[in-house]
Amino acid sequence: MKDNTIHMVKSAFHAPFKTAMEACGISADYYFKKVKLPTEVDDPEGLLPTKPFFQLINIVAIDENLPGFGSIVAQTTPWHKIASLAPLIEQSANLKELLETFCEIASQQSSHGNFYLIDRGPHYTLSYKGSTLIKGDIQMELYRISCMIQLVQLACGAEWRPESVYLNQPKSNIIDASPLLTKSKITFSQPYSSISIPAELLQLPVHLDIPLKTQTNVDTDADKNNDFPNSIRNIISTYSQTKNISIEETADIAEMSVRTLQRRLSDHGLHFNDLLGEAKFTHAKAKLKDTKMPIMEIAKSLGYSDPAHFTRAFRNWSGMSPTKYRNASSELS
Repeated sequence: MKDNTIHMVKSAFHAPFKTAMEACGISADYYFKKVKLPTEVDDPEGLLPTKPFFQLINIVAIDENLPGFGSIVAQTTPWHKIASLAPLIEQSANLKELLETFCEIASQQSSHGNFYLIDRGPHYTLSYKGSTLIKGDIQMELYRISCMIQLVQLACGAEWRPESVYLNQPKSNIIDASPLLTKSKITFSQPYSSISIPAELLQLPVHLDIPLKTQTNVDTDADKNNDFPNSIRNIISTYSQTKNISIEETADIAEMSVRTLQRRLSDHGLHFNDLLGEAKFTHAKAKLKDTKMPIMEIAKSLGYSDPAHFTRAFRNWSGMSPTKYRNASSELS
């Protein structure tokens, strides 16, 4: 049976891919547009569709002749430096606590797959189990395994390598492109991906270099927004931050026809234009309250060619003009 779920991931994972491409001298904007991801993301706590990232990492690896691109993304920005993830694991006292915490909160970062720390006596395994979103997603597995190894290195040092690595993908020479896997025994075509960790290492203290805290918005946890209406809301909200997204583009991102999108929204008593208006109103309020952007620029950023149209829409949403709302917000702060 076809999985109709629109899997989502925190927008914070957009930055590592952008940084890695730029570090390799690659046009990030070109590839983001190619897989229908936004070129810029303002809110790391927002959500984006997961599947385009799987497509992106493979396309870049092939087109740019970078067989180790998955590992490059991981090493450029390890998981413990992801803006939406770092604050959630920074209080971990030792490696076991860090890995257990990571496994617990990973579903808040992405609705696709789960991580497990499994006690196997003399050693533990850090494992990932998730469905395949695209065929031959070896680059995403390379990215994932590299990041898992780097989590353990926070306690064991940069030279540590797992003795055994188990991969879901069939045997591939691409694995040789990752410097983090050259010393490990690799077993391919396994039910899930995992790395082995000697049990005695689990009590080692971790040394985290955590970026500044970001506020975690539990309302946008990926595991809590895996239903269809919220997935579409999140797509519209994230993409409308920098453009006036159309229903055709939204349907394309969600991999369905416009008619199907309209029908499924209607089944939930929803209409696309209402959801788009909600998203624009939310973004407009935030920009009016938290920035000094001129109203003309705010209107343009939300896809209005005429500031008067934006003012009219904002008045319909809030009952007051953008200027009055900004002044009222300033008096309350």
